[in-house]
Amino acid sequence: GYRVAANAKGKVSTQGFTLGLNYFMNQYLTINGNYSWNKLNKKGADDPIIPAFNTPEHKFNLGFGLRDLTLFGVSRNWGFSTNYKWVEGFIFEGSPQFTGSVPSYGLLDAQINKKIEKANLTIKIGASNLLNNKVLQVYGGPVIGRMIYTTLSFDWKDKKDK
Repeated sequence: GYRVAANAKGKVSTQGFTLGLNYFMNQYLTINGNYSWNKLNKKGADDPIIPAFNTPEHKFNLGFGLRDLTLFGVSRNWGFSTNYKWVEGFIFEGSPQFTGSVPSYGLLDAQINKKIEKANLTIKIGASNLLNNKVLQVYGGPVIGRMIYTTLSFDWKDKKDK
């Protein structure tokens, strides 16, 4: 195979920032959020080789988590977290047949977990895109829906750590 590398003739730069905050209301409740702003600065260039930025200008996340909850009157070892993500629509630039608009979308993720202290285990059940909002994240790509998962984690502790 043979490949030729090329770059834009003019100066191309990006700018942006991310601002995030995690707030611990008490030992049980955490609230978090972040916001990102990203921009491609073409500076008036019309060079066809300008790289595809493929990044939304605005996006944010908001979430909260609870831990050591008493559920069903049984134990304090339950936890829960949720996160809402919003992404502004943008133009996805791939090859000519894969260039087009990706619409704005929002997703809700949630999970519940139970710690089994005697066995050093935590079981977690959750879902990404809990509401099954069918979203396009890449123009020309598949529509993405809900993903449900479960995990079992073992915390290897020495007897002296207990």
